[in-house]
Formats: sequence, structure tokens, C-alpha cells
Amino acid sequence: MEEKVIEMLEEILELDEGELTMDTDLSEVEEWDSISKLALMAEIKKNWKKNLTVDEIKKFQQVKDICEFLK
Repeated sequence: MEEKVIEMLEEILELDEGELTMDTDLSEVEEWDSISKLALMAEIKKNWKKNLTVDEIKKFQQVKDICEFLK
């Protein structure tokens, strides 16, 4: 699942494959903005059938936090 989440994030953020790791600090990714957060909400709802709130997104500091949310 971790690889799928990283692949999804790289696509949303328009990053090259391999740019993100589980330990990537999202605040250091320039593309991690409000538009990408909305896209993440939509993808999670579509692929995992989970609702993601703005408050939950604010808690995400690293890629691994998103994976933990999806478990």
C-alpha cells in the first residue's frame, strides 16, 4: 500500500517517480498546496472510500502519516 500512496502523491504533486519517500516532510514539498490537498481528498474518497477532513490533512507532516490514516 505504501508504494501506491507514494505513486498517487507523486501524480497529484506532479513530481517525478522516486522523489517522495515515506519520510518526506510534506512542508518541504513546494507543490504541497491547497489544490494538491483537495486532489488528495478526492483520490482518497475515490480509491479508499474514506472521507478526509481539512483538520486531518493539517496533521499530515510526512508521507507515512497519510499511509497511517489509510490503514
